[in-house]
Amino acid sequence: MNRQSLEHENIESLKKKITDLEKREKELLKKLDYHTSLRAMVLDALPINVFLEEPDGKTIFANKQACQMNGMKLEDLIGKTVFDFFPKHIAEMNRKMDLEVWQKRDLITCELKAGFKGKEHHMFTGRTIIHVPESGEEYLLGFGLDITELKLAQKQISHMAYHDALTGLPNRWFIKSYLEQYQAEQRNPNEMLGLILLDLDHFKIINDSLGHQAGDVLLQSVADRLKTETGTGNILARFGGDEFIILLPHLNGVEDAVEISQLVLNLMEEPFCVHSQNFKITPSIGISIHPFHGEDINTLIKNADIAMYHSKEKGRNRYSLFTPNMKKQALTEMEKITAAI
Repeated sequence: MNRQSLEHENIESLKKKITDLEKREKELLKKLDYHTSLRAMVLDALPINVFLEEPDGKTIFANKQACQMNGMKLEDLIGKTVFDFFPKHIAEMNRKMDLEVWQKRDLITCELKAGFKGKEHHMFTGRTIIHVPESGEEYLLGFGLDITELKLAQKQISHMAYHDALTGLPNRWFIKSYLEQYQAEQRNPNEMLGLILLDLDHFKIINDSLGHQAGDVLLQSVADRLKTETGTGNILARFGGDEFIILLPHLNGVEDAVEISQLVLNLMEEPFCVHSQNFKITPSIGISIHPFHGEDINTLIKNADIAMYHSKEKGRNRYSLFTPNMKKQALTEMEKITAAI
């Protein structure tokens, strides 16, 4: 083979190698584009906000969900910090968490408030630091899951659990929970709490004669009237049936509880209109004071109940402050009933 033929053969061989290399490079780039696109599709498919920040807080990536929640395109988010798209107080909370992650260099999760498109959202969010071995660079990787609807549902469930469906007032579980917390807290031993228990006289007659719907309307009317005059800081609750409780957490003296009880009697003097008929209904009221008439929940309620029945025995439409003698009388009556059985 002559020199010219050999050179031609080498050139052709080199061309083939170059062609093969170009083909292989295209295949590698195609695979790289595919994997990059696949990763982007995976991140965009997630129902959570995913974002990547530089140490100074500038955004270098945000997935589709994060862009949509902010109402911005990716190119508009790039280079921006939380101070560019969150209200100042929310941005400061987020940035504080970012700096804590950079300091601890560990995953941190918490619940935060965030503002998107002018609306406040509750987010379950997390951040961590990722290290790129090839370049030695580090970035903050964050995620956020919108739990606003979950929080709202929890709030509604909690409200339903601790409030009466008919009147919207706190219920017996609210009262018991409140008193348990009150008892658990370290308080001034001289601090008093008043418990007023009132029962509607002859309510059963109205309920039975006009029907439960009329009875419900009457209970709602009573609740509405009592709401207006129970005093600031006091708690009005429906304890069950036709019984209501007024808690007086900041009692200056027994006379305060007596004054509220008299106010309730005055309020109830005006007849109630139910289904175009006027009804005058009176309350029988019992009062117990913490800590004099009981230091635990059940004793306080029980003694107020004893005082309330004392008011009924004395002719109804009145209040009675619990005394130890009332309890003795109640026990004596119970012994008589038990002996008769």
